[in-house]
Parts: sequence; structure tokens; C-alpha cells
Amino acid sequence: MLKLLRQLPVRHHPQERFVRESFCAVTVHRAFSSDVNPIVELPGLGKLKGSYTKSAWTGAPIQQYLNVRYAVPPVGKNRFKSPIPVQPWDGVQDVSVRGRGAPCYGDLKKLPKDQLSADLEDCISLCVYTKDTSAKRPVAVYIHGGGFYSGSAAQHPPEYLLEKDIVLVVPQYRLGPLGFLSTKSDTIPGNAAIMDVLLAFEWVQKHIAAFGGDPEQVTAVGQSAGAGILSSLLFSPALKESYFQKIILHSGAAFGSWLFDHNGETNARDIARRAGFDPKAPLEQVEDFLLEVDTYSLLKAFMHHNWQGLHKGINSTGGRMTIGGPSQVFPKSPYEVMKAGGGRKNIPMLTGVVKDEGTFALVDVFTILTALKLHDKKDFLRFDVIEEIQRILGTVEVSCSVTPLAVKSMLDMEAAANGDILKMIPGLIDLCGMHLIKSSVLRLAQYNSRHTPDQTFVYSFDYRGEHTRFGYDQDIRHIPFDGGVHHTNDLLYLFPYPPTAAQLNEQDTIMAKKMVDLWTSFIVDGAPKAQDLPHWPAFNQIFGPYIHLDRQLTVGNNFLDEFTVNADAARRQRQQQKESTVPKQPTLDNSTAGIHPDELIRRNLAQQQQRV
Repeated sequence: MLKLLRQLPVRHHPQERFVRESFCAVTVHRAFSSDVNPIVELPGLGKLKGSYTKSAWTGAPIQQYLNVRYAVPPVGKNRFKSPIPVQPWDGVQDVSVRGRGAPCYGDLKKLPKDQLSADLEDCISLCVYTKDTSAKRPVAVYIHGGGFYSGSAAQHPPEYLLEKDIVLVVPQYRLGPLGFLSTKSDTIPGNAAIMDVLLAFEWVQKHIAAFGGDPEQVTAVGQSAGAGILSSLLFSPALKESYFQKIILHSGAAFGSWLFDHNGETNARDIARRAGFDPKAPLEQVEDFLLEVDTYSLLKAFMHHNWQGLHKGINSTGGRMTIGGPSQVFPKSPYEVMKAGGGRKNIPMLTGVVKDEGTFALVDVFTILTALKLHDKKDFLRFDVIEEIQRILGTVEVSCSVTPLAVKSMLDMEAAANGDILKMIPGLIDLCGMHLIKSSVLRLAQYNSRHTPDQTFVYSFDYRGEHTRFGYDQDIRHIPFDGGVHHTNDLLYLFPYPPTAAQLNEQDTIMAKKMVDLWTSFIVDGAPKAQDLPHWPAFNQIFGPYIHLDRQLTVGNNFLDEFTVNADAARRQRQQQKESTVPKQPTLDNSTAGIHPDELIRRNLAQQQQRV
């Protein structure tokens, strides 16, 4: 039985995890105890005081710098604007404990009103983890996911990855409307969060050497929305090639339908309306209101706007990246740049999906269908459910060329004909996963393989362990399916988070060590490998090969199989059930083979006469 975990939006990792431990020696070659803090000096900025943790399996000491500001607070007139680099400081800045995460509504609604202060938006910081500040080691810069409206550095601690000799950097960027709202004006230009990410990479180039990192060996790593940001930047003129030399992308790619907001001003006006302002006022007045409205009211309005957009099938709401506008991060969409022959080429890439990507989206779909009282309407389920799901996901195609193919390849035809939604669920999981994640990941892998065929590596994470992140912080008691190998479950084996999942059983620990080996070997030399996978074949054909990451690592040759993985399993199960219930047929008597039918009739009559 899987242990259900909620990915709580906790911003402060339990403090004792990091500061209560004491060790005998550290990589700075001196004895220390938990009351002795490491100091690092950043040329041109100032000194930082960190703290210590230790790696999960060998207890290796790790220096951690947990609240390193890389930009000034984006408040007042700086709200929605590009970040301003942090200025030098005097003395020693204490970054030994975690700071505040980027504000999101799920967190703020739990706070008492007297804590909803203006400094909530002071969140542009990063964490650095290192074992040896005198070394020159490969660097991983991890850009977290969370749908562009949640997530934090605290959710990605170092105790697994820092078993290996790398430096880990986890930046925070502005979330929701604070990071992504756009009217394409100088007041609210859009892509503020993307500018945060770019500034974080600039900071790494300038300062990571002080932490023992090599600025010429940087791997960008992202998951879900973070993968969408990083992969989209591959098609942006704002990205400097020096920022990173390799890339790892979990469950996200630049061509997803949910990445960009195509109606920025309309969405900004709707958010202002929900926060209490006249949406028909001149744009300058709407912008002034959005600049001044308190953080809590803005984020509450945004979440209502976001949820209503989902109900209407608008997933490019006012919390996504922007094409065009004054920031010019994305003058054109990544797809347009790719088709025109642009985009970054010759970059080693490791990318993939989890087996059951669709379950996280199907929760929202099922919740909406239930709210609309459509989940038990037979006619609706027989004729309209596929189109409705595509509408909710924002991927409707009016030609109906995809819908029949989806029904044929993904659904139990008898269940679809009868409107039996429970028997349709395996196919609906596949449909959601294909639309939101898997098809765009495949497209990006194909693009990269054209230019870097020997260093493009693709996977499907199929391992189902003791824990799951299915449900996040949602009430899923009405959901009639489990999460399977759920979106973000692969992160359970790279980061000890949430705390309730940090104690892995024996088999899960084996899987975590395998994942750490594969990921860090790619970070070090661009070739993922582990003890039972000395050679990972490159994705150099149109649909493969790729690796199934499970207890046993196996090679798949057609990534399209991942589009119907649940439907195919359900189909096999139905066939096995049929075979187990069919009565055994009597063994044929071959002694009459080759005898003319007339002779058989004559013999049968003779036998009957003998009985008489």
C-alpha cells in the first residue's frame, strides 16, 4: 500500500535537519562542531556565514548557504520588473537558516493577518550546497517546478546528490502573477520570473568558484514548470551559452500547451477585477492598482482566476511566460524559432517522463466533471468526454482528427460505448499525460537528437516505491484512482523531501542511489551511467532508444509506447481475464484426419446400429 504524501508548500525545512548535527572534520580541513559556521567570501559582494548538514548514506559533511540573495527585494515600483542585482554589503551576512519562499496563495492563507506584511515579496534568493570550497567541481543549477505558482528551494535539499562530488545551486524565482503577469507594457512587461532565473545563472558564473564550483561545468536541471522554463530558454536570445553546458529536463518541454499566456492584458484585467478593481478602467489605472494591491489579495485573485480559467479550458492564464513584450526574452515562440532553424544546438541533454504523467491532471479533470455533474452522465461520457478533457487541458482540435485515434488506442471500446468512466480511466490517464507532457518531451528530444545524436538521452521513470506525491496538498477522497508513478515521484529519489518521505526503505534506497549515480555522472561528464547500466544508449532514432528506469534498467525502442502505457496494460489484463474464464476445449481426435466426410457418416451410422 502506497503511503500517500501531500507535497505541502512548506517553506522552512525542519531546522534540526541542518544545524543539530556535529561532525569530526570537514572539507575545509579543520575540526568543527555544530556551533562553528563556515564562512565564504564572494569577491565584490561580501562574506556569507553558512551551516552544515551531512549526506544521507555516508554522512559526508556538506556546507550549506541557505538564503543567499542575488537580487534586491522586488517591491514597490520594482514589482513585476526585471530583477536588480544585489549590491555589496559590509560585515558577514548570516545565511545559515532558510529564508522565505516566494509567496503563493496556498501558504499565505494559512498565516494570521498580522504576518501578511509587505516584505513577503522579498524572495529572490538561492541555496548553495558544497563539500569543498577549495575544489573546482561540476555544478548543477536546479530550477524547481510547481506550475509557475508554487515551489521553493526548501523542497530540494542536498543530502542525496551531495553524496557525489558536485556543487548544487537551487534558486528561487517569483511565482504566479508576481513573476509572470504581463500587459506587455513597461509597467508590467512580463517574464519577470524568467529574468530572475537568468540572473541566477549570471550570479553562478560570477560567484560559484568561491564555493568550489567550476563555472565552465554547469548543468541546468529543471522539473515540470522548471523544465519548461529551461527548455524554452534554449530558443531565447536572452540565454548566454556560457550559462550552462548540459541540461537535464524532468517532465517538461518547451512545446507544452500550458507554458505561455497568449492573452496577457485580458488576464491582468480579470485578476484586477477579482481583487476589487474596475476591469474596464484605462490600462494605466489597472496597472497602478496591480502595483499597489497587497500581496495576499493579488494572489487570492490570481488563484480564483486560474481555477476559473481551467474550468473554461483556458490553461494559458495570467501566470505563464509571455511571448513578445518589452522584456524580449521570447520574441517568438520556441516552436516558431525551432521551425525557422533557430535554437541552441549541440547541447548534451537528459530528458524524460514518469510512467503515469496523466494522473495529476486527471485529478483536476475529474474534479471539474464532478462539479459540473458530468461524471455520471452516460451520454456525455459516450460522446463528449474526450473533447471535454481536451478543452479543460486547453488542447482542443476542432478537426476531430485526434479524438477517434485516442478512442481507438487509449480506451476500452466497450467501456467507451457504455459510458463507463471507471473502465475508461487507464486511457484517460494516457490521454492527459500525452497532451500535457509526453508528446512535447518527445518533440524536444527529437529536435535535440538531430543536432546532438550521441548525447541525447531519454527515459521513462517506471519505478513505484513506498511513497508517492499523488494528491499534493489536495483533497482527493473523491478520486476513484491512484496516482501510479505520479508526476514528480522521480524527485523522491533525488531529494529527501517531503520530510515524511526522507526515510527510504531498502529497495527505495537502492533506487535513489541508482538515480544519483545516473544524474551525477551526466552532470560530471555528459554520460549517464550506473553499476547495472554501464552504457545508456543515445536517443539517435526517431522514437528511441530510451531507458526504462525501474528495479531493472531496460531499453525501450519506441517511445510512442509510453503514450498508451496504461491503456495497453488494461488491455492485456482484460485479455488475461477472458482467457482465464473461457472453458477448456476438448482435445481434437486427429485419428480421423484426411477421411472423406461421407466415410465418416457411414462409420457413425454403423456404430449406432451396433449399439442398437
